[in-house]
Amino acid sequence: ETIKMEGTCVSPGWLDLGAYVGEPGLEHEETLASLSRAASRGGFTSVAVLPNTLPALHSKSEISFILKNSAELLTNILPLGAITHDCAGAEMAEILDMHYAGAVAFTDGKKSVQNAGVLLRALEYVKVVDGLVINHPHQSGVSPEGQIHEGPVSVSLGVPGLPDMTEVMMLKRDIDLLRYSGSRLHVLNISSKECIPLIAQAKEEGLQITCSVPALNLEANVERIADFDVNYKVLPPLRSEENRQALITAVKDGIIDIITTNHRPVDIELKKVEFPYASFGISSLETAFGCIAKAFGRNRNITKIVESLAINNRKMLKMEIPSIERGNHAEMTIFHPGLNTTYALHDFASLCKNNPFLGQELPGKILGVVNKDMKQLF
Repeated sequence: ETIKMEGTCVSPGWLDLGAYVGEPGLEHEETLASLSRAASRGGFTSVAVLPNTLPALHSKSEISFILKNSAELLTNILPLGAITHDCAGAEMAEILDMHYAGAVAFTDGKKSVQNAGVLLRALEYVKVVDGLVINHPHQSGVSPEGQIHEGPVSVSLGVPGLPDMTEVMMLKRDIDLLRYSGSRLHVLNISSKECIPLIAQAKEEGLQITCSVPALNLEANVERIADFDVNYKVLPPLRSEENRQALITAVKDGIIDIITTNHRPVDIELKKVEFPYASFGISSLETAFGCIAKAFGRNRNITKIVESLAINNRKMLKMEIPSIERGNHAEMTIFHPGLNTTYALHDFASLCKNNPFLGQELPGKILGVVNKDMKQLF
């Protein structure tokens, strides 16, 4: 089958780091199959899934469950093992057993590891297998009731704010622990410009550190929440325009290595409530590329986007980068940066529809994905 369209791009298949899936235990939010369909529509051939399931992915049996039950899907589902039992932040999980069972890295996912001693032990454990610890920098005790970025918008809406400090404090701690341990750390989904020089300095120092940013935080700022749209209520929060622009620059400069979808499908009953009671999250696998394309503007650097979606994440995970050569196993994404996409509800593959772009148009179009001798064209 031949696709002929001027301006079409082909790249190694995109990999999303840290998407949420409900299976096992919360299949009404997202199954492995629905996640795969959503990933394909978003241009992703591989997805590293968070361990926040029921039960959590905290032993080799759960890791094996994910790998076995996703084997026939078009998308490579890569399990991230929990650092602690039930992702509760206390008792260490079976890190080495999960590594040998197929876990690609270790994190408590949506729940940041608050206990410094626990994170230090995790950093030390993974050194045995040259593994990777992933932690989202969020100090929950600073503003436990926080809803959105702390600033003029939170004040005008009368909503408790989440100051940059919630992120910066934990990042400083994690860098100190990384320096002490000599291990490897990925800082998952930063949103504050105050984090950027800390990451840059740690890299200059030679620490083995990488970081990521959600696509939505590149496209939108906190002003989107002025009318209490719960679909923009996310963690990390959308911050000021100054923060947004700084994040875009940091991606272009290579300080931020990876762009994620921050995919968090949320049941409609948990979103159709008053703003303070609505759950955090956006079902974003399918719209992430549109957000990235819009954020980068007309002069978007396709090479940098592909590096952020397909290359840097695989290097970090020590995975082979798919090559596009005759005779090789094909794992690739086909897309057109010059076309637009309107996201219709009836085409939306995720089981949860908590996405503010439904019915709207964004730049960029996914034309198809190829993987495991299967293809899906759109």
